[in-house]
Amino acid sequence: MIRRVIAAATLAMCTCATAAACGSDKGPQANAPAIAWSEQVCKAIDAGAAKLSQLPAVDPSNPQAAKDSLVVYLGSLSDALGGVSEGLKTAGTPPVTDGQAALDKAMTTVTTTRSTVDTAKTKLQAAPVTDTVTFQAAISDISKVMSQLTDNEGPAKDLKSNPELATAFASAATCQRVEGA
Repeated sequence: MIRRVIAAATLAMCTCATAAACGSDKGPQANAPAIAWSEQVCKAIDAGAAKLSQLPAVDPSNPQAAKDSLVVYLGSLSDALGGVSEGLKTAGTPPVTDGQAALDKAMTTVTTTRSTVDTAKTKLQAAPVTDTVTFQAAISDISKVMSQLTDNEGPAKDLKSNPELATAFASAATCQRVEGA
């Protein structure tokens, strides 16, 4: 009788130990502060993306109107990038190992992209629509900028290069909805 009790107790302990071992391996855990930080950043990225998706109405038969629309759009694009930059600054340093390095890289991406957009806008503003060569060169610059923007994952890519932030981005609800985050 005692042997059966000991055998049953041993079997129960082995079963519990096995179940506990299986249940405790949940892989890498995102920390709550990193998820909250990522959520804040993705909200800023989402707000910027909303502005980027509002494409200008361009009438190719009216070069001046096309130019004016593109100048306004580039200004809006620059403002959106400024908003993302402010969102990153407001969020502060990510609460993860090497968070400052990831933030610095993301800020450099945003700053460089915004500078490129501003340069294209300035060239377009200065290009007279009556000088087709200069005007077409400015339009070509804008095409290159737009291509870079659509091919670029932006600051989210830089931030997600940090494994802890990648896990946090994957866990943050807004980041899951935002394309490129």
